[in-house]
Amino acid sequence: MRHERIFLNENDSRVYIDTYVANIADKRDAMLVIPGGAYAGVCTGREGEPIALDFVAKGYNAFVLNYRVGREGDVFPCQLIDAASAMVYIRENAEKLHVNPERVFAVGFSAGGHLCGSLATMFAYPEVKAVFGERYKMVRPTGAVLSYPVTVIDGKTHVGSFTNLLGKPQCDFTEADAEKVSLERAVSAAASPMFIWHTAEDTVVPVGGSLRLAMALTEAGVPYKLSVYPYGPHGVALATKITRGDNDAWVQKTAESWKSEADEWIKTLPDYDYKK
Repeated sequence: MRHERIFLNENDSRVYIDTYVANIADKRDAMLVIPGGAYAGVCTGREGEPIALDFVAKGYNAFVLNYRVGREGDVFPCQLIDAASAMVYIRENAEKLHVNPERVFAVGFSAGGHLCGSLATMFAYPEVKAVFGERYKMVRPTGAVLSYPVTVIDGKTHVGSFTNLLGKPQCDFTEADAEKVSLERAVSAAASPMFIWHTAEDTVVPVGGSLRLAMALTEAGVPYKLSVYPYGPHGVALATKITRGDNDAWVQKTAESWKSEADEWIKTLPDYDYKK
């Protein structure tokens, strides 16, 4: 396996992808892995390399994103630009990375699920076009896997993710902020197909946000699959012993099938011709 670190922002060494590329010439589907961490000080390691290795075993080449968080000024849309930079890099270097550029997917967890969903819905935002020009079409994933994602800014949600993302307290949130960062408001018919999964017992990021996102996708006519597993707290990651850490509750037999379900769903998706 070829493992290297690719820096994506010459002005900030925190923005990079770690590559997990099989030593074979055949072109594989690509998976950009986006860890969570509430848009706070670090990207969660349990939701990075273990996820990448699992997808490599399923036949993908994987890339783990490290994006800007934890410093003053690390606010939207800088994280979206970081994730977009990774998508553009993978597609522009598809030959070297042995991937099919029309089959580049993304999987994100918690706040990383929000960022993954942002790629799927906000790829044509003015801020993205300002940086990438016509290459903004490369930003849209062929399909997106949102894992117990932070999705909505109002109601039962993880407020801390949005206070970090916007750099302001909840009392200062505006309607314009909601229009900008709440995923269900960003959905259009052009959005990427999505596989959304959650656990019903999640009290940190309640499942209602995923249900609201699914309704928005329904109304926009965007293909999606929604799986809600009955047991497990927030942050189960692989839901196996590999990502258990010191919390046995992160091992959940009912939820660990999300990986195979997502893989099977991805195989049903058509290629995305970003050159149109």
